[in-house]
Amino acid sequence: MEFSPGLRGVVAGETAISTVGKEGTSLRYRGFDATELTQNNTYEEVASLIITNSLDDKDYKKSFAKYYLEISKDTNLNNLLEEIKQKLHPMDVVRTIVSYKGELTTLRKQKLDQEDKTELSSRINATVCYIIASYHQESCDELDSEYLVASSLLPNNSSREKLEALDDMLILYAEHGFNASTFATRVTASTRADLTGAIVSGIATLKGELHGGANERAVELIDSFSTIEETEVGVKALLDEKKKIMGFGHGVYKIQDPRSPVVKHWVEKLVDTDFSKNRFEIAKKIDEIMDTEKNLFPNVDFYGGLLLAELGFEVDLFTPIFVAGRSVGWAAHYFEQREQDILIRPAAKYIGPSER
Repeated sequence: MEFSPGLRGVVAGETAISTVGKEGTSLRYRGFDATELTQNNTYEEVASLIITNSLDDKDYKKSFAKYYLEISKDTNLNNLLEEIKQKLHPMDVVRTIVSYKGELTTLRKQKLDQEDKTELSSRINATVCYIIASYHQESCDELDSEYLVASSLLPNNSSREKLEALDDMLILYAEHGFNASTFATRVTASTRADLTGAIVSGIATLKGELHGGANERAVELIDSFSTIEETEVGVKALLDEKKKIMGFGHGVYKIQDPRSPVVKHWVEKLVDTDFSKNRFEIAKKIDEIMDTEKNLFPNVDFYGGLLLAELGFEVDLFTPIFVAGRSVGWAAHYFEQREQDILIRPAAKYIGPSER
């Protein structure tokens, strides 16, 4: 049996949800180009597409708004939330609270219709968004009718430009094939576990810095330099030491990550202070060096971290926002895996001692 480290190139299942990396660049959600969806559609429409194969977002919006309000009035949940926020990283808080609210996302039917799938997915999405919003000093309770989910994450009275930028970020985070966290979700689903357990598997996997945590590390690298000259010397020194530069290259895309130019455009549009303009120039210099020295392109995490910083989020909330966007993708893969009803159980190549 042929062995492929990290399952690279191994076809581990079938999906109708997205096509990732075709011809080295493209990303499509159920046939729609993801970058074009950022131009013409909202996250709620894309979430509905991923879950139900329809861009009609009425049911998704209705369920999300209803549950977001319910959570805000849940005294027990809010007391628990405030307690654990003092002790845990936000990703651990998200994992814990999603698990705590699991009784509301457990499957109660053997066969789910589209309304059930929308209800369950939007509930998880609303839970994650509410957790993130709780870290803001300002209130996030005035939900925008057009950018519902994005407005639940940003302070009240945020500009349309910021709402649209975050909405595009969430769309680009929404789904990405059999990545590590999605595959973990599908493995859990394949055992006939409930939706909550599968989503918690995805959250735990996404926390790793080689996956969702890369956006945090990328911004930390950018912020470690003050000038272009310092950046050039510092990055080349890291490369000489063979250190990994987070936010570059991709396991699937071979030419470019199609999501990155969309995100970079928003960063360029939003930077409005000397500090943020200088940080953007430093990021572009790192991008240039990585292209020249290693022939590597930036993935969505590199400029994505900068965009989230410009939107006012602290670094440790970057990966939870990834969860907010990706939760619908995980849910869709969960439903698809349950319908296929095949236990995922790969073989292992034994490399230990022979008989003793």
